[in-house]
Amino acid sequence: MKLVDQGRLFVVHGRLESVTCDVAVVVTDDSGLLGQHWSDVAGPRNEPLDMTRGWATVPLTTDPGAPIVLAVSIETTYDEVLRRLDAVLRETVRAVTLPTRGAMSPPLVAMPVVGIGAGGFSERRGDVVRALVDHLSSACPEIGVDVALVTPDPAVHAAAQHARRYLPSPVTEELEDHARRLGALARRGRLAVFMGAGVSIPSGLPSWHELLGTLAKRYSMVDVLAAAGDFSATDKAGLIEKSSEGGFRRVVAESFSGEHRPSLLHAMVAALDPHEVITTNYDLLYEEAVEATGRGIASVMPWESALESDRWILKLHGDVAHPDQIVLTRHHMVRYDAVSRPSASMLQSLLLTRHTLFVGVSMTDDNVLRLMHEVEAYLTANEVESAGTFGTVLDVAGDSARARLWADQLTWLDLDSGVLSGTRAVEIFLDRVALHASRNSSWLLDERFAGLLEPTDQDLAERARSLFQLLSSRESSPWAPLERQLRKFGARTVPDDG
Repeated sequence: MKLVDQGRLFVVHGRLESVTCDVAVVVTDDSGLLGQHWSDVAGPRNEPLDMTRGWATVPLTTDPGAPIVLAVSIETTYDEVLRRLDAVLRETVRAVTLPTRGAMSPPLVAMPVVGIGAGGFSERRGDVVRALVDHLSSACPEIGVDVALVTPDPAVHAAAQHARRYLPSPVTEELEDHARRLGALARRGRLAVFMGAGVSIPSGLPSWHELLGTLAKRYSMVDVLAAAGDFSATDKAGLIEKSSEGGFRRVVAESFSGEHRPSLLHAMVAALDPHEVITTNYDLLYEEAVEATGRGIASVMPWESALESDRWILKLHGDVAHPDQIVLTRHHMVRYDAVSRPSASMLQSLLLTRHTLFVGVSMTDDNVLRLMHEVEAYLTANEVESAGTFGTVLDVAGDSARARLWADQLTWLDLDSGVLSGTRAVEIFLDRVALHASRNSSWLLDERFAGLLEPTDQDLAERARSLFQLLSSRESSPWAPLERQLRKFGARTVPDDG
């Protein structure tokens, strides 16, 4: 039996309200008044909170699925802020009896990079990021809680990744090597992602088995499915559809709609910034996670053209916005091959031109496996010299037989080991991949982040900033391209207000 794993620190590029969590932390001062910018997390609040302890519980909203919200005052020293955060983490362990990700995972707290907003410690961002990352890295396992450090600012996200780059890895040396490999592919824009239902289940959406159970009850087919014996999931879905008297696909779409937030897995994949994503999921949560990073997806195929699109996602089996095109039964899949072959070919193209990371996928989808077998046959028939496998599968089921079946085509990573299992193992591994994939350096010459640099690097950064000030003082100069490059690394003409 798996034991509950000790707590971990995750770094997330996104917004606080766009991550499924048990507790959300917001920031205030001793007045206890929450700023309007926290309304999406805590709801509209006009009454001040009692901040006598330095932190307080925000009264519950009417949304039963919303996380507990705790407010922390930063009107003090930063050492005291960290002490208050420890109190908040211990309150989380006390208050959360059933974590959103299941009894085998610790509660998840989502918090901003506390203290770098206006009026806080903004001018000391580097010191704050280093202190916060170091402190939470040790406090999380000690207290037994997970923390997702969430920021929409790409520079702050990259700085937080840099701050923990030299901390011990929570995965084995072998898995860390794979995380570096995948992170390097992501940095070079060579990593595509294929997402399955396992990414969305932590958001409260049903698995295939749960979906079939819901549909069977809806159409009074529970006994019929029980008698179907070893029918495949697609054939069981077909049985239900025959008794639905129309509207079957729309009912399926309704099962994946409603008020749901992206999971930590959605956020981890979005942090990799893959420009090509394919999914069999019907929900829109990954798109929401990408929007939260400030990037957005230029094209959602097959309904929008991807010509000249920097980022696109292909909904291989339809989605809730297009219920009439949802693919679930064997009949749907056969018809899909007849009318949507170009969409299927997109997956095959990625397998031939990118390295594809399979996340939340059981590798049992007949439609997907057929396409992969065709790629294998193409490579064999043309005697293509292999440059390695064409994808990596994150396996949490310990499926050694399937791993042997695909050994020549796919790098099969068994993440089900030790105390880690299921979704949690994937979260931790993808967090490591995201760390190694981080490529934003816009914090490097920003003097507010100087505390993250070693003394020799601080001297070099100061020289680069002096050069930038000299270049920016000229009205017109052939050095303008260099000035623009220095800006990309965080050099500023006039420091902003934070």
